[in-house]
Amino acid sequence: MDRFDHGWRTGAWDPFLAMLTEHFSFWFPEGAWRGRHEGERGRRAIEEWARFHAENGNRVTGTRRSVAPLGGARVLYEYDTRGSSPSTEGYLNWETVIVEVRGDRIAALHEYWGNVPPTS
Repeated sequence: MDRFDHGWRTGAWDPFLAMLTEHFSFWFPEGAWRGRHEGERGRRAIEEWARFHAENGNRVTGTRRSVAPLGGARVLYEYDTRGSSPSTEGYLNWETVIVEVRGDRIAALHEYWGNVPPTS
């Protein structure tokens, strides 16, 4: 998740994307990537999502509030997040991200938001 956080802060998503399995599960709550994307389609969806944010200058910083193992290979991360670029200056959110790990790779990333909706 340090690579995920780095991608958001800098727009450099390749180190994070290099950690993903070829068949991937991606869940996102809003926009063009809303919903659940599985397998090779899931991998393509998260790559497109990351490329979109990198190219549009979307940067956020998150304070990681907690990390909790959920059993098996799943881990829950909790963040307080805010925009840190002109395109995201109004963004303020509480987020949870669940990742699933297989060996030294990430097989799933499911992101959920709290009660403060992001601005468009």
